[in-house]
Order: sequence, then C-alpha cells, then structure tokens
Amino acid sequence: MKVKRSETPEGKIRLKVVAPPEKVQEAIRFIEIQLAMQNGLSPQVMNEPGGLTKAVKDKVGEAYYTSFIDFQVMNFLAPFAVTEDKAQIIGPPKVVTTGIKVNPAKELEFTVEAHKKPIYEIDDFSPVKIRIPKVSIAEEEIDQQIAALADSRATYEKDEDRAVKEGDDVLFSIKTLDARGEEVKNLNADARNYTLGMEFMPKEFDDNLLGMKPGDCKTFDVASPFFNMDFAGDPEATAPATFTFTIGLTEVQKRVVPTVTDEWVAQNMLPLKTVAELREEVRRQGLAARNKELENMKNYSAASEFAKRMKGPIADELYELTRDDIVQNMQQQLQSQGKTLQEYIEQAGGEQTFSMQLMMQTREVLVQGFSLDALARHLKLSVNDQDIVDTFRMMAPGREFEARSEFEATGRMYMIEEAALRNKANKWLVENAEIEEME
Repeated sequence: MKVKRSETPEGKIRLKVVAPPEKVQEAIRFIEIQLAMQNGLSPQVMNEPGGLTKAVKDKVGEAYYTSFIDFQVMNFLAPFAVTEDKAQIIGPPKVVTTGIKVNPAKELEFTVEAHKKPIYEIDDFSPVKIRIPKVSIAEEEIDQQIAALADSRATYEKDEDRAVKEGDDVLFSIKTLDARGEEVKNLNADARNYTLGMEFMPKEFDDNLLGMKPGDCKTFDVASPFFNMDFAGDPEATAPATFTFTIGLTEVQKRVVPTVTDEWVAQNMLPLKTVAELREEVRRQGLAARNKELENMKNYSAASEFAKRMKGPIADELYELTRDDIVQNMQQQLQSQGKTLQEYIEQAGGEQTFSMQLMMQTREVLVQGFSLDALARHLKLSVNDQDIVDTFRMMAPGREFEARSEFEATGRMYMIEEAALRNKANKWLVENAEIEEME
C-alpha cells in the first residue's frame, strides 16, 4: 500500500492512498464475510459453486452488494493507511473520496482525512507524588471467600415427596421436540438437575412444572425463540416457535452446602490438606488480586497527577471525538451485559449527572493521553514488539494473541502502538514516583 501525506487548510492530516489489487481483494473478502453473517448465511456457502461472493449477491441482490462493497472497501482500508504512514491522529480516519467503483483486479486510489493529534508541552518532569492504600486481607474476607467456595460445591439430595413449588431444585428426565416434530438433542436427557425461577427456560416452562410430584409425567407446549446458528456458529434468535416438552419428575431436591473441615479440604482442594492451608491460599490469591488492582491504581494516579502539569486548551472537536468513542465503547460493553445505555444513565442518576461524569471522564482521557505523549517525547521512548505484546496482555489477558490478530486484520495497529508508547511512559512515571502508603 502506498500512502502520501499532506495537510488540509484546516490543519487535518490528508492521506492519498493507493491500495494494490491483493489488498482490495482482502478487503472485499472481509466485507463479504460480514455481509454473510448479517444475513444468516452458513459457513458452508464458501464451498458451494460460486463460493461466498455468489451466495452473498444472491442473498442481498446485485445492486445492494455492489454499492455496499464500493462504500465499505475504502473504509476498511483507511486504518491500514494510517498504520502504514504512522500518522499521529485522534479519532477515526474518514474517507472523503466518493463515486469510486471498486475493481478487485485493479489498484484502488482514494483519500482519507483525520484530525491531527495536537502536541502539548510540559515544563516539569520531576517525579510525581501519589498516595495509595496499603494492601491487606481481613480475616472476615477470608471467611466470606471460603463460605462462597463451599456454596459453589453444594450437592443435591432427595427431599421429601411433595409437589413442586417456586424456587425448587428438581431432578427430571426431559424429551424435547421442535415444531417439525424432530428431537432437540441438547434438550434431551434421562436425568437433569434444574432450578425453577432462574430463567434458564421460559416462564411457561417453569409454570408447567409447578404442582408436579415425583413419578408424574407431563407433556406440554412452550412458545420460545427458535435458535438458528449464524455464520460464526453462534445462536441467533429468529421468529418464535413452539417446542413440545415431556417431563418425567424423578424427585424434588434440597441443596446441601458442605461444612469445611480438614477432611473436606483434603478430598476436594488438592494439594491442600487442612483448613489452615486453605485460608493461607485464599489469603495469597486475595493479596495477588489486590496487588494487581493496586498496580492499576498506581498507573492511573501517577498519570492523573502528571496530567495536572499540562498547559493549553483542548479543542471542542477533540472533546466530541473522544466523548463519542467513550460512549460507543460503553454501549458495546452494556450490550454484552444485556443492558441499554438509557438504563445505565438512569442508574447513574439521570441525564445531568451522566453528562457531567462523561465530560469529566473525557477530559481525563485526553489530558492523560497528551501528557504521556509529552513524557514519551521528553524521554525519547520508542516501541518494540515486546511493548506491543505487553499492551495486548493488559488489554485482553488470556486472549492476547486473538486480540492482536483482530487488530492486525483490521489495520488498527496504529492504535496499539500509541497505547504501548503511553504505557511505557506511564511505567516510567510509576517507577520514579514518590509513593506514600495509607492505612
């Protein structure tokens, strides 16, 4: 990919991009996969005559396919241009070229513009002073952790023979047929434990269990979302469908939480053998978790304190770009938790309180970032591959390799390089800080 940088009269960065055919084809392939996923096409379409392209065109129509590809290919390639040029930008790059018809066999020329990241100077690089709490674990906390551990190892025993009521634990056999009369294998079992009221199944399912007694057998229908598999192999809810369940109630159960003794520890918590050893292990893990939280606190406190030395105003448009990015990330996190932004705003105390908190958070993100940039320039820091690895480890612990693949595949490594440089500057701040521990 060839990239030539210039500057607009308004001071934005302008990148003129020439993408080779193989990069254009890579972009088209990625976008086709996204289209296939959005339209419920199965992965098998790649192996059919005509492959993915034909399947997507047949699904969405030739005209829509062409216009979508023409529009999205340049947007997909824009971050690659920023990474290639090592342009220092803030906010997402924006494609300003219009009317282009993408030809996968030819080079693609287009123009991208982005806000230039401002440079702020700092005069004072002396060590910052921060206060942090002393790390400790109270005996009461250890008691609570062990109680929770025992609760997680609870077993189920037969209760008295009686009718099922709300909140009961039960053991039953289950056979499930879909609307076509075919068995749903993952909802069939000779023996399955189940707790009413936990919303594992629709409410109508639980309602039909109420009043059943051990030995009873009951068949009933429940309307429930019918789940297909999407292109990624994940469940995807479509139109409601009716399932037929046949339940044979074996027994009503009672939940038994074990008493934590030396014998129980030796049997269930190898290689630990005694309650005393278990308490020390809980303490060790608790301190390790607290120390990790403490490191995050040190990083934030040091960067926040250092940011107070930054001078100069921040343009409104940079506030807006950063605020929008924060809100977008917040919406994605809330969506993964099954919540909406409006629900979060109400829990935060309403629109006015949320807006104030968002404004303060936006300013803190900006001033910390710009201050760490200034420190990195002052120290003449640079980023190597280990710094990149460490940054992904911080961002996505346990899945850093997958995260790196995602960023590389979408051209967003310029964002990681910026984060890695700031992390390196932040680390220097903490290592040289004057730290006071508070009881």
